[in-house]
Amino acid sequence: MGKLISFGFLLWITVFIASFIIFPLKETNPPFFETLVTIFLCLFTVLATVIYFKNSIPDVKKAITVGLIWMIINIVIDLPLFSFGPMKKSLYDYFTDIGFTYLIIPVITTGMAIVIKNALKNLNLK
Repeated sequence: MGKLISFGFLLWITVFIASFIIFPLKETNPPFFETLVTIFLCLFTVLATVIYFKNSIPDVKKAITVGLIWMIINIVIDLPLFSFGPMKKSLYDYFTDIGFTYLIIPVITTGMAIVIKNALKNLNLK
């Protein structure tokens, strides 16, 4: 469980750091900033999934669980940051602007597991 939670936190922090680096774009070109942050989320989710399942073959159920837990971790870390302080957003604004984007995480983890399962089935390895 520790590895699972650590990876969820690492996923959040890598996207946060990448967002922080490109944050000036939020002022000059908000749509481009949002696009890049989403690309970073996809990239780091793929990398985390590959590393997390490096020594195993993920079944679809486990991949869904991993993705959902990582998504929840990201939202739980985000909510206090975006509920208070200078970036204060209502719960509705948070989810429509940021929160629902995290659904990408279980979509990627699940999709990768399905691809692996189908590839192994086609190779008659499992």
